[in-house]
Amino acid sequence: MGLIFQTPEESEVVKPFEALPFGINLGSSLGVLFSDEHAEAVFLAYTEASLLERGAVYHVNVGGGFSPSLLRRVKDNLEGFYFGKAFRLQTVLDALNSVEGGASFVVAGFPLLKGISADGIVEAVETAGEKGVTLILTHSPLSLNELDLPLEFRNYFLLPELFDYLIVARTAAYRGHYRMNLSLLRAPADFLGSLGEHTIPLDDAIKALL
Repeated sequence: MGLIFQTPEESEVVKPFEALPFGINLGSSLGVLFSDEHAEAVFLAYTEASLLERGAVYHVNVGGGFSPSLLRRVKDNLEGFYFGKAFRLQTVLDALNSVEGGASFVVAGFPLLKGISADGIVEAVETAGEKGVTLILTHSPLSLNELDLPLEFRNYFLLPELFDYLIVARTAAYRGHYRMNLSLLRAPADFLGSLGEHTIPLDDAIKALL
């Protein structure tokens, strides 16, 4: 496959939460780790709802507790949303190859796929990039080593430097109020100023899902 050069264009951006201090560039690649099921449900439901405003969204479940019913609680019209399950990396790569350009492709529980390899991850990111597909690969481990998040990304995604974004999401509750704590370890140049730790309120967002 030959190298293809493109002229730079301004990226379209989506923001699943108004208070989010950075946006998600359409056509970018994200590696996301969740520390709990609430974080996974809220982040994926609102991110996919935002992406669905811009095109088709394909969600592949390998592990995790996400279901289309969660998305339906935050968005009435699910036209263009497709949900499936897979257990092998090759199945996911074949599906990604068939997705139309400009769509979004989410794999929840990606590291659990049989046949995970560095070559497979390169192929996934490369294919998505060539087609302008927004690629989101996530995982919700039973335990997360907060003291070495870079190592956690390497353990689960093998080549984390390939991704445009590396995000860790957690939820916390106190006296009936919810918030999401985010660690942004890697981001496109447009959002370098947002690298680091962030907290956003979640009361309205999470109550819609509970």
